[in-house]
Amino acid sequence: MKFVIGGLFMACAFASSANAQSYSGPSVGVEGGWDTYEVAAEDADLGGLLGFDTIGSFDGLSGDGPVGGVFAGYHYGMDSAFVAVEGFASFSDASISTSYTDVDYSYNAKVQARESYGAAVRVGVKVNNTTGVYVRGGWVNTNFKASERDSDGYRFSFDETSDAIQYGVGLETMIGPKLSLRAEYLMADYGEAGLGDGIKVDSNGFKGGIAYRF
Repeated sequence: MKFVIGGLFMACAFASSANAQSYSGPSVGVEGGWDTYEVAAEDADLGGLLGFDTIGSFDGLSGDGPVGGVFAGYHYGMDSAFVAVEGFASFSDASISTSYTDVDYSYNAKVQARESYGAAVRVGVKVNNTTGVYVRGGWVNTNFKASERDSDGYRFSFDETSDAIQYGVGLETMIGPKLSLRAEYLMADYGEAGLGDGIKVDSNGFKGGIAYRF
């Protein structure tokens, strides 16, 4: 990720703005991509996740899935740079599941990331007349759901929302007088996400979108 950010700033430093055009105004769009969530724990209280008191550690637990959403904001353009603020809402199908079955017993568990909403600021530099690169930072709130059940009748579920700082890099290019395409790589740190002390939840993913400028 450091190399990605470093490459972005190098592109910004050598950006050519001789024929750049400025644009200021509102825009709306749709986007879709792929979400990945990673969960780790170190001597953590797993009661919020498992439904009973226990301490444990694990690493490398991850799940992914498609994500789609909408966004709307305001873009302020200068000859060689731009700033944009926007709000967004999305729905993810990323999930982590496990199951166990033997002769007389079965167990199933699933954790899902569902709807998210938030706000972000994008600050970028134009590399030519139609294309710009940018860094992005903001806030996101995501709903997490989990459920467990076994053949002995045990049932447990929880529904939590968690805030995170979201940041990343992106590229946007015009494909018409009012239409632009964008591609982004985003990361977020949810802390414990309501699952218990010592648990850490992170996400990363790629999104592509199309925006209409008014």
